[in-house]
Amino acid sequence: MNKKELLGELEKYRKSAEHYRSMMDESVDPIFSFYPDGTYRYVNDAFSKGVGRLTEEIIGNKIWDIFEKDEADKRFAIVKKVFFEKKIEEIEVRVPLDSGDTYYLTTVKPIMNDIGEVETVICISKNITKRKIAEITLKKEHEELLKAMERIKTLSGLLPICAVCKKIRDDKGYWNQIESYIQKHSDAEFSHGMCPECSDTLYGDKKWYISMKKLKGPE
Repeated sequence: MNKKELLGELEKYRKSAEHYRSMMDESVDPIFSFYPDGTYRYVNDAFSKGVGRLTEEIIGNKIWDIFEKDEADKRFAIVKKVFFEKKIEEIEVRVPLDSGDTYYLTTVKPIMNDIGEVETVICISKNITKRKIAEITLKKEHEELLKAMERIKTLSGLLPICAVCKKIRDDKGYWNQIESYIQKHSDAEFSHGMCPECSDTLYGDKKWYISMKKLKGPE
């Protein structure tokens, strides 16, 4: 291959590289790659916007410069594993922003060189925020339902109750006032009053009671 042909091939390669870089830059999915020490080798516009930084603030800096240490350690552990094991991995990540948390499912893939070594690791993220928020909401509702079921279960089943004084026997064999037992095993509270039948039994022969009932009239 002469010099002219070589220059032609190099120009084709340059245009091809620009073409693929342009496609990655225009992708709505965050795409980024790393050097083995955690330095960002490339990030596209979607990644920059996703973390709220400019591209030039990210490329050439390490992952710990962009994320908090715990989050950076979590992410880089997967990147490091891919560099070492040369296998594709997936990780679910959270990006905290002032506008709210954003969630991504990131595929981490090794890119090999001609001698079979991992030259770089490229990551492609999918925004799963809507799905994740739905999962979190569903989990919360499920936990609340379980709590409600537990409250219901506390007063379910056969309760031993005295036929005379109406006390309830607990699982330790002690007899409890019915209101004490229910308050202990539920969220219910009691306010005391007196039903008409009991009022008649206690005060039915009292003049003031008879007069009051006449004034009140039939119920």
